[in-house]
This record gives sequence, C-alpha cells and structure tokens, in this order.
Amino acid sequence: MISELLDKTLLEALPLSVRSHSAIARYEPSVKTLRDLVQKQERDLLRIPNFGRVSLNEVKEALASMGLTLGTNPDSIPPTMDKITEDFTYSIIGHASTAASKSLDVILQKKEWAYNDIERHFRTHQKIMDTYKESLQRLHLDRED
Repeated sequence: MISELLDKTLLEALPLSVRSHSAIARYEPSVKTLRDLVQKQERDLLRIPNFGRVSLNEVKEALASMGLTLGTNPDSIPPTMDKITEDFTYSIIGHASTAASKSLDVILQKKEWAYNDIERHFRTHQKIMDTYKESLQRLHLDRED
C-alpha cells in the first residue's frame, strides 16, 4: 500500500546524490521518510542551502519513479492498514464498553428481579459481548492470513 511505502521508506533509500542527501539531512532534519518529503513544496527545498535545481530534479525524478510528487497533501494519503485496523479495534472496544455500561445501568436501576428477567437480561448481554468478541477475533484472524 502506498501509505506504508511512505511511512517505511527512509530518505536515505532514495537514489540521490550525496550533496542532495546531505543538504536535506542538515537543513531539514525533520524530513526522515518519503511521507515527510512528499509534503514539501519545491520552493521549500530550493530554500535549503546547497540544494539547487539539479538536486530538486533528482528528488522529483526519484519520486516520479515511484508515482509520487512533491506537494502532496497529507490528508490525501490513505492511512495504513495497521492504522485502519487499530481504529476499528478501538471502535469495537468502545462500543462493547458502552454496551456493558448500559447493561450495568439496567441492573443497578431495577429494584426487583424475577428469575426470568435475570436470565433474559444476562443472555442478551452475553450475546452482545460475544458479538463484539467475535468481531475482534475475525479482524485479527483476517490480518494473519
């Protein structure tokens, strides 16, 4: 996925001259990965001492060979699959927590319980928790395949 390439590819991996690498490393130390670099504008790079048009063209050619360009909006870069999975997992856990909390509220608010009410309530609660558990298990099993 393109997002993983952007996050995992270090600037040093680009086929640039020593001059270009050195200039970026020295004057733009925050640029460590491809993601950092593609967010830069041409004018940003041209402001770097010892980084001229030749260096700029090297960078543009290296990025173009990967289908990338300078000036990419970070919001247009899709998230990594790991990030999507993490967000989804927290969402499921959040929903399960809310459901468990509401279930507990029902228990605490009810003053008298008939045996059938208790059984029905806990069976329903168990079904809900099992559904969340199964969702998380499927999510993590699918990732291992």
